[in-house]
Amino acid sequence: MDRAVPSRGNEEIELYIRTYYSLLRSSGDVRVRSLEETHSAMNSSLHVGAGNTAPDMSAFLYSVMRLPQCMPQVSLVLMGQSEEVFSRRGYPHVDQWQSVSAYARRRMMYYDGTGTLAAFIASVSDIDDLIPMITAYQIEWNKLHQRLHGTRILAELQAQAASETRPKR
Repeated sequence: MDRAVPSRGNEEIELYIRTYYSLLRSSGDVRVRSLEETHSAMNSSLHVGAGNTAPDMSAFLYSVMRLPQCMPQVSLVLMGQSEEVFSRRGYPHVDQWQSVSAYARRRMMYYDGTGTLAAFIASVSDIDDLIPMITAYQIEWNKLHQRLHGTRILAELQAQAASETRPKR
């Protein structure tokens, strides 16, 4: 039995976990933005700069390695344990979508090509891994975009991305 007095950091982590589990139990969509404040407040050693205005490149790269490359196009992430779960919620045949993977994680994920990612969750630890990764990714993605807004480099990156998505003749 652990008789140590809980530290403030533990309480913040517990609040973050309780927050996202509470939101996941709701019947509606959960916006990642609603998790950003408690994510930042927990002062995770994996996302030290979450609350800073400067990008935390370590946290961004850590999340990028654990999420599929289609994340910049994703606007909706579905989580479920089986094809049946997705189907009951109006997303039949997600296993027929494009299979996507992350460099540093083995998790069945499928992308519909239009902004929806379906992630198969096998355990509670999968949720405890995926939610912080998505939240860290969004926080740092937004910081980077805010810094790049209106710059020549962003215009060049957008032009390159557009040329890569145009059909080849």
